[in-house]
Amino acid sequence: MRTTTGMILALATVAPALAADGAAQPPAGVDPNVIACQKVTGAEMERFIGAPATIRETSANLCSWQGGKADAYAQVMYFAGESQGVPAGSERAYFDQMIEGQKAQAKPGEIVEVPDVGDSAWGLKLGQNETDYYAVYLFKGKDNITITTNGIGYDATVGIARLAASRM
Repeated sequence: MRTTTGMILALATVAPALAADGAAQPPAGVDPNVIACQKVTGAEMERFIGAPATIRETSANLCSWQGGKADAYAQVMYFAGESQGVPAGSERAYFDQMIEGQKAQAKPGEIVEVPDVGDSAWGLKLGQNETDYYAVYLFKGKDNITITTNGIGYDATVGIARLAASRM
């Protein structure tokens, strides 16, 4: 989607891996220990995308989950503040600038504030959304996370963001 591409490209750096919880065995080549996979457990993800929730893809900053519901998936992208090349103390200003860029690319009302998630959170809430695709961009501390989903709706996407923010 046009509005997530700019954010993802602008924030395309990562943090080191730690540990994760997955409901099923990931396919070969997938590393369930990347930090993005720690932000929402497999059991928690199943509430949103259906059981079994399986980690389908990982990279240094990405954990992609596939669920038991038809066409349901969720991606968690974690970006550590210090790994973005932003001077220490400027991470929030950088995030706010990225959100303003997203708002400029979107139609009025498509980027909406999400209350009570992290220090700042904004959601992509498209009016014409045949694919049921949503995103939430959140900032907490000096790090940020982008949650993207398909097939589960906006409210579920916000629910995933709340869980992820609670672990930042």
